[in-house]
Amino acid sequence: MYGLELAGPYMILLFGTGYSVVGWGLFRLHNWARVLVLILLVVEVFQLVPAISMAALGIPIFWYGLQIALRVALGWYLVQSQSVIDSFASKVKPRISAD
Repeated sequence: MYGLELAGPYMILLFGTGYSVVGWGLFRLHNWARVLVLILLVVEVFQLVPAISMAALGIPIFWYGLQIALRVALGWYLVQSQSVIDSFASKVKPRISAD
């Protein structure tokens, strides 16, 4: 484990703080948070692929498949929904040209 058995609680605090910052960014409609959530969703789906490919038939296949489907649906909503795009785009302030 190379010392990670003692650093486990700190890693949980670090990841929890990171997710809290991203959640705050989404709540405040910051576009960086939306992009970061999309990246996290892609990483989480890739982490679930080995789990579903090795799972036994029955409940585990359903559970991992449901997790993948929900993450893909959330990512699709954040990318394609016009109301979401308009909400995040309204936070961008237009640049005023010096002309």
